[in-house]
Amino acid sequence: MNFSEKLRTLRKQYKFSQEQLAEKIGVSRQAITKWETDGGLPDIENLMAIAALFSISIDELLSNEKLAYTVSEYAYESTTEFDIDRLSHFDIHAPGAQEVSVTVTDDEKMRIRLASNVLQALAQNYKVKLDEHRNRLDVDIRQSEKSSEAEGKEALSIHICLPARFCSEVELSAIADVLRLDGLTCPFELSGKVRKVDIKAVQGTIALNCNTDMVIYADALPAALEINQINATSTLHIPQGSKFYTRIKGESNKVIFMQDGKPTGYQGDADAANRIELAGMNAELTVSQYDA
Repeated sequence: MNFSEKLRTLRKQYKFSQEQLAEKIGVSRQAITKWETDGGLPDIENLMAIAALFSISIDELLSNEKLAYTVSEYAYESTTEFDIDRLSHFDIHAPGAQEVSVTVTDDEKMRIRLASNVLQALAQNYKVKLDEHRNRLDVDIRQSEKSSEAEGKEALSIHICLPARFCSEVELSAIADVLRLDGLTCPFELSGKVRKVDIKAVQGTIALNCNTDMVIYADALPAALEINQINATSTLHIPQGSKFYTRIKGESNKVIFMQDGKPTGYQGDADAANRIELAGMNAELTVSQYDA
């Protein structure tokens, strides 16, 4: 798909009208219409806003476009690497950020990449500390007193790459606008607050302990998706035809099923291998299936 088709498809998947999308990224409805009808491409600032809103990269948005300019995703970066030589439980503590991503690689290094288009002194203002406790690795991304947590939440991206063969489990404590998970095969647990979650090629169990409203997009269901919330309303977008069974725990929790924006009578398949679980109190989850 070219950019116009991708934008239109993403907007429909997230159930936004052109007016709603325009309001969320701060442009006119006419601009959305222009972009969706091959009338031109957004500038860099608007591309970044669209990518952040839909939890995808700029490269993915523009993968089939021939540009007259080169897109540089980040102006400032700082990377820290550690050699890993044993199967480990990773316990990661991150400062406030606009985006946090966790992905796996085939090598034997853990990489923490800090990036921003605004914050310049990343290497001076953020330090990564690693503590080993037998088969547990505590990873602490520390913010200096000179840096602002508010600025980090607005302009800092944290990209965490872990060696796939040495991951037994991953725990992440974070507050971010966007959380991206890519390629994980081991159990993953989030404790914190995120607004959007993007799940790609994940096979293990994912637990999201988050008391804020979330929009979750999954290209396929992991083995289990466990959502634990109190007084929150969230939406999970999954491809049409996904097979799963649901489990509801806690008090006054509700799961609603939608397909192509309309209520459906589908309540899950008791024989399915994948599980969607809602726990906590006074929480509501909408499971929305879209035509992939």
